Amino acid sequence: MPNPAPFEFMRFSAPDPEALARRIEQSRADLAAARAAGDDATVLDLVADLGGLLTTARQEHAALTLLQGHEALAQSLPLEEPIAWFWTALATAEQYVGERQLADGHFALAVALADRRGWRRIEAMALHHWGRSLVEQGRLDDADERFARALRLREALNHQVESSHAALAALAQLRTERSGT
Repeated sequence: MPNPAPFEFMRFSAPDPEALARRIEQSRADLAAARAAGDDATVLDLVADLGGLLTTARQEHAALTLLQGHEALAQSLPLEEPIAWFWTALATAEQYVGERQLADGHFALAVALADRRGWRRIEAMALHHWGRSLVEQGRLDDADERFARALRLREALNHQVESSHAALAALAQLRTERSGT
């Protein structure tokens, strides 16, 4: 398995951990209110958001528990964009706890849903996150393909292009280091 260290810089770190902690608490309060109101679509959207926040806070196990507890809800709701965000958040949490095979399946699901529905921003994000997971698995050609697809989408959207460029550059550096040239 390759050393994933060249890609650690790509893992998002909150610039203000205290603000992240406040967002987590607010998200928990919003989630409790949505549950009390019986608003399943909002619950799932907030679960995806909270799961992502917890993963950013390096609380992947808590994120995974939360997200896994809502898989049935995600499968039962009409296909709207928050569903793709949910599968991406779940896959990312799975990736960071080492459940990469599960993550691959959920990344694939998020990408397929987003592609079919034309949700390009989430498609690009899912592809980018999936690429990082594939690097950690040593699947560099697959990672390169995901990063390149994410870059094309992000260029069309003019959104987070630099992140995809950085991923492709880091992947090229990793390949160079592995080949000894």
